[in-house]
Amino acid sequence: MYEQDYIIRMNNEVIRTMVKLLLNKDIGTPVDISDGAIKGENRKILEAANGQSGIDNIKKMEEEILTLVDANKEGALEKALVFYGYLNELPEDELLSGNYSHEKIKKGLKMVAEHYGILNVIDLIYR
Repeated sequence: MYEQDYIIRMNNEVIRTMVKLLLNKDIGTPVDISDGAIKGENRKILEAANGQSGIDNIKKMEEEILTLVDANKEGALEKALVFYGYLNELPEDELLSGNYSHEKIKKGLKMVAEHYGILNVIDLIYR
């Protein structure tokens, strides 16, 4: 339990750091990504994720978002951070019921960080 709390806190810190470094914006701790600190149109991602009827759809959304990141689509970074921020707020039990976890969120964040060239900075946070 303590390990999961630690991972959740570190995921929040990574999201906050990525927003600051890559988007030059400050957001609070814990990360409150739904308050407009990140573009309002990305609320659609939160609404879609909230409305999904199972973790399988969450996995599909993750694949789509990572595809956007890999293709350097405009707004892809924000979409990824909003998405992972939302997932990070879900209870571990809910994630585990769909064979997902906060550890997988960490892996996803690291993939995004690697794409944007700041993996070394992010690895320092996760130590």
